Amino acid sequence: MKIIIITLFILIPRLVFTQINWVNDGATVEVTTGTDLRIELGGMNSQNNGNIANEGNIYLDLDWTQTGASTAYTGTGWMWFEGSNNQNISSVSPLDIPRLRVDNGNKLILNSSIHINTAVDLMNNGNIELGTNNLTINTGATIINYDLNNYIITNATGFLQQEVSISNVFFPIGNSSYNPATLLNVGTTDHFQARVEDIVYTNGTSGTPETIGVVNRTWHIDEATVGGSDVTLSLEWEVGEELAFDRNNCGVAHWDGSQWDRPSAYSAAVNTLGTYYTQTRSGLNTFSPFVVEDNLMLLPVELISFSAQRQNQDKVQLNWITESELNNQGFYLERMLENEQEWTNVTWVDGIGNSSQLEYYDYLDANDFEGTSYYRLHQIDFDGRSTFSEIRAVAGIVNKANLTLYPNPTQGIINIRFNNTSAQSARIRIYAADGKLLFEQQESLEKNSIITLNQTRDLPAGTYLMRAITEDGVSVTKNFVKIDY
Repeated sequence: MKIIIITLFILIPRLVFTQINWVNDGATVEVTTGTDLRIELGGMNSQNNGNIANEGNIYLDLDWTQTGASTAYTGTGWMWFEGSNNQNISSVSPLDIPRLRVDNGNKLILNSSIHINTAVDLMNNGNIELGTNNLTINTGATIINYDLNNYIITNATGFLQQEVSISNVFFPIGNSSYNPATLLNVGTTDHFQARVEDIVYTNGTSGTPETIGVVNRTWHIDEATVGGSDVTLSLEWEVGEELAFDRNNCGVAHWDGSQWDRPSAYSAAVNTLGTYYTQTRSGLNTFSPFVVEDNLMLLPVELISFSAQRQNQDKVQLNWITESELNNQGFYLERMLENEQEWTNVTWVDGIGNSSQLEYYDYLDANDFEGTSYYRLHQIDFDGRSTFSEIRAVAGIVNKANLTLYPNPTQGIINIRFNNTSAQSARIRIYAADGKLLFEQQESLEKNSIITLNQTRDLPAGTYLMRAITEDGVSVTKNFVKIDY
């Protein structure tokens, strides 16, 4: 195979390629100490399929594509991305680069995975965006000159990978903002990978997004070899990423695949710089998603549903289901009508106490309010802590049905005329003054129909109550008086 060696000696301090396309199809490019190679206006067609031996610096204004799978990059010089816009680096296979420098004031976007043998330098002037690719910092290599605005962007499934042992190893990562992690491993030295997601799910990687009690970030951290690690993990965030969060009582929680493994105690976060804070947890030996939560997330009851539905004009059905209960004494069911300003206790319902299975609760509330009624649950545990459910609203049924009794007073029969009802039937009941049911029958209805009750002929003189309940649940009550002949 023909090998072409391009050697830049110190007598030529800088060689500049300015053509539209720079293509190396198999040559070995050797940049000697003190010498620079600058490739300008290379565009998407700057392609290399040869070996790079760089003891100087290779400056790139636009993109770089490695087309060969078996080429080698060696030397102590920098591959230096210094364009004025985002730049891309691509390779047909994971690429090993000794020194990578990003100095473009924007981003270097990885279109394939990259291994770094010596150093990554962000110059406090650029980001590396991973996408679905990994950036691996090989043993002994470092990342330098990162800050709040210049870091490794983990915007998809790609990870930053580093070896972690008995010294603190910093992962300068973030997604839409800077959320670094620090790892110290006093167990077996291992390689770890980390990325950040701008969301917290109820089940670690699935479920509904959390809206309160957390920092709105999930750190995905894993080890290469399972077992043997003993890690202290510190996570950093900014105040604007907190969701109704108590910074003075918080901790690092870990999703173990089936539930949240929470810290034994919660403490105040540590202010690192300005509006940035950190929280730390030690003794970790299993890994996966991590979040920062406050102790309000330790709810004694996991309520998975709470519903309120009007059954008829007079009744509202309340139902709720808990997925698990811890130290749960019970629930106050509270109600507030639309013209009220305070909640009223409707009833108390005992809790199960401790349960790891679905528990079902229900209550039928006597409520004939024609406006909107509001309901909520006030849960109380045995040590006095309490939480409130979301509020449910229930509309009333406006009584459009109306009826007229005549003659009233009556000496014999009584007529009932129904007005403004679309119901096709009604149940008629007559009660004595003491509430005793005297008579009941079902009657068919037509619009503005008149029903005649002959049974009132046999009633003794006195005051009575007639109640008509239509098939759609509307109840109308009228008094009438029976007098002697």
